[in-house]
Amino acid sequence: MDQEAADDELDLAVVLGAQAHLDIRRALLAVRQGRVRKRPGGSRPGRRPNRPRDFDLGARAIMRDYFGADGEPPVYGEDAFEERFRMPRPVFNRLFRAIHDQPGWRRTVNATGRPQAHAIQKVSAALRVLGYGEPFDRSDEYMRLSRSSIDVYTRRLTHFIIDKWESTYLRRPTAEELEHILRRNAARGLPGCIGSIDCTHWTWARCAKALAGQYKDRNGKVSVVIETVCDEDLYIWHLFVGCPGAYNDKNVLAASPLMLDINDGVWPPRTYKYTLNGRTRRLLFYAADAGYPRYSIFALPHAKPDTPKWLVYNRLQEAVGKDAERLYAVPWSRWFITKYPARYMSLPRLINTAKAVAILHDMVIEHSRHGFISQTRRDAAAAVRGAGSGGSRSGDRPGEAFTKDDVPRCDEVWGGPVTSLTDDQVRDGRGDQGPPVGTGRYMRMAEKEAKDVNGHLSLLGDLAEHVWADRGRLLAPYVRLPRSSSAALF
Repeated sequence: MDQEAADDELDLAVVLGAQAHLDIRRALLAVRQGRVRKRPGGSRPGRRPNRPRDFDLGARAIMRDYFGADGEPPVYGEDAFEERFRMPRPVFNRLFRAIHDQPGWRRTVNATGRPQAHAIQKVSAALRVLGYGEPFDRSDEYMRLSRSSIDVYTRRLTHFIIDKWESTYLRRPTAEELEHILRRNAARGLPGCIGSIDCTHWTWARCAKALAGQYKDRNGKVSVVIETVCDEDLYIWHLFVGCPGAYNDKNVLAASPLMLDINDGVWPPRTYKYTLNGRTRRLLFYAADAGYPRYSIFALPHAKPDTPKWLVYNRLQEAVGKDAERLYAVPWSRWFITKYPARYMSLPRLINTAKAVAILHDMVIEHSRHGFISQTRRDAAAAVRGAGSGGSRSGDRPGEAFTKDDVPRCDEVWGGPVTSLTDDQVRDGRGDQGPPVGTGRYMRMAEKEAKDVNGHLSLLGDLAEHVWADRGRLLAPYVRLPRSSSAALF
């Protein structure tokens, strides 16, 4: 028995020795690779105490400058408020009321019994980072918050905005909103257009070296691609962020959720039909630049315009397609965090930041769009038509350029109209003209229709004829034919 106990103790000693030796080797490897974890801080000898930041002083300065204090008006008016916070005061009030009482944002007391920062400081500091693109320690003197605190609250603000409002603002338009978009684009000269699509590159300054080759764009900079769809008011209806900078517009489109919905037959809706050049069409389309493929869902500029008709069409198509480019040039640049190279190291944080900025941008557009020049012109035109003026252009009156198809949703979109459907067939989504909506065959036919090159060429021809008949006399004096007009059409 004593010999067996001695052998067991010897085996245990050998195992413990091997474990200790393995731990030592792991520690040495960690030291050599620079992965030594620092000792956590806290109340220990030699550690610098926290700075006396005086949170009440920071909150009082913000209230005095922008909201008024002690019965005095604010130092900075409405214009300065919108310039500093990148949003009108009602939009800021909506955001602050939704977040100020949430966990992590309300004012608390630490373990020593001292009150911590106010919610107004946290929200203002996070908006300064998004609006100015400044480092986290830039506003320390004014906001009275540390660098690490501003970093945390900026991350929390982006997550809060996405969780609360992503389903409200970054979504497909409803039926009523889609009709409004179609009506406006028909008045602009392109009936059936549901928006402008384009891509831009966001430079990634702190990309990991292992991913630098994958995310390097054609200019030699490391970047990620942002794909957007917007309307005339620059309201963002679709946002896709995260593709490597080496991708072009076609590659981004192939990976985009927008294209997945198009392939599944979910979007664009096929319950609308509109008249274009005397022909009834069903598939709606986007205005895009020449970098996109020749699909029937895209209206591209003509490659070689050698007639006044094609020149006039190109001029109008480029004007409508510039909406997405204006989105990156005008309102998107007010949030400087997307204008400057991204200093985040993780791709998910870049995506969350871009989504939060897009949601805030849509909130501002929703609040301010009633004062846009386009809205003022539409109101003036509606007043003229209401007064009995007969000089309105074709497509200005609602419903003239397109009409909604009121057949049941289960209608076979590639066949004739279903006239004999029972209630059970309507309820179950079955039709007698072909595959019902949602089946595999339906999705294959929808993808084939959306990617049809002949449908794209037919769309361009009908658009050119419509634009020339609608406003060719107005735009023809402003276009010039090329010197050599012998180029063939496509």
